[in-house]
Amino acid sequence: MRKMKNILFSIFLVSFFIFISLSFYSKAQAKRVLSLKEAVSIAISQNPEVSAAIKEKESLFFKKNIVRAEFFPKLYLSYNYNYQKKEERGKNIPILDRILDRHQYRHQFGLMLTWNVFSGFSTWYAYQEALRLVEVSDALVKAKIQDIALRVVSAYLDYLKTKSLYEASLNDVEDAKVLLKLAQKRYEVGLSPLADVLNAEAKLKESEANSIKYKYTAEIAKTNLLTLLNLSVLEAKDTELLDFPEELLTDPDFESLLSLAKKKRPELLAKEKEILAQENRIKSVKGEYFPTIDLFTSLYRVDKSFFPERDSEFTFGIKINLPLFTGFSTPAKVSAERATLEKKNFEKRALELSIEQEVFSAYQTYLTKKEYYFASLAWLKKMEEDYRMVKKRYENGLASIVDLTTTLARLSQARSQVATSRYDWYKSYFVLKRSAGFIPGLE
Repeated sequence: MRKMKNILFSIFLVSFFIFISLSFYSKAQAKRVLSLKEAVSIAISQNPEVSAAIKEKESLFFKKNIVRAEFFPKLYLSYNYNYQKKEERGKNIPILDRILDRHQYRHQFGLMLTWNVFSGFSTWYAYQEALRLVEVSDALVKAKIQDIALRVVSAYLDYLKTKSLYEASLNDVEDAKVLLKLAQKRYEVGLSPLADVLNAEAKLKESEANSIKYKYTAEIAKTNLLTLLNLSVLEAKDTELLDFPEELLTDPDFESLLSLAKKKRPELLAKEKEILAQENRIKSVKGEYFPTIDLFTSLYRVDKSFFPERDSEFTFGIKINLPLFTGFSTPAKVSAERATLEKKNFEKRALELSIEQEVFSAYQTYLTKKEYYFASLAWLKKMEEDYRMVKKRYENGLASIVDLTTTLARLSQARSQVATSRYDWYKSYFVLKRSAGFIPGLE
């Protein structure tokens, strides 16, 4: 019996350890790892602003179908009721017949079909206008996608920059600890005054405070990104973001970028489609000068009862309307639409100039950020060499604690500048790509 209890207890322990191991394994597997490209893809598929722009496009698509419906005939199931009161005066009409003929009731029930076969081409050009407006919405959806992608890229790089600053601050803390140990060692053997130890302690506290600031700022930056991805901030602890490899950056050519921007920028494409839509709008309004032709036909059952059964009535006709005078409304409409067309042409030219300036500024900013980053790298390398030299001189009593803390402060500044300039350079690259009409992070 005792042996059986030992076996059961052993089985329980093994099962418990297996359960604990599986729990930790599942938690490790639940960790979400995202690259920049994956983050942009998630944002495009789940961001509500992109979804709203797509729904706007769907709305215009159905409005286009409403205009297209005007090409087809319309069939109705119709019911008409007529009441007529008349009185015929005459000496030869009997009184009873005169009373019966005074009140007449007429019920019509059947099918009616109407078809506008010619509208002065107004319907045709209205349909062409609707098609162009759908193309406008396509371009605006792409513009919204590019804006969201750039915001995601900016938030992603902001997190990496803050994380890099936090890592740099941890290196500052380690250097400050080494400095404190060195000052204490020299003080214990009487080679340095107590002031050196106090300065080293103050430097350590300052480095630790900066480290704490960057630690929590990085978490805030991560939650900002998750919000753009339509994810809960509670998933921040279970989400890891991969660094962006520098080798993926390629130096673009300004002339080619400017040429691509004039072809790919969705805002400019949308404006061009708006102009085409407006031209069709003018042609549609001009159609009001022409006559309209409508065909109509109907087949009714006619009787004096509510459900007519006795007689049938078939009609067929054609109606032609020629506008001779409409109070000058049509010329006014045409003039108003022409003024709108001229305004859109001016807006297009202003947009072209704005895009040129945007591409030029983004390109110059990219070159500036790139050169600044490599200059910062050179400065960091120089400060690391200076720090090693001053530290050795301090150990040999040839430099003061002030020299060492000053050099250490400059080294900390150089580390922070490299971390900041690196991701500012990356961000300027994606801003330049966006200005040329690419989707940042994907193209």
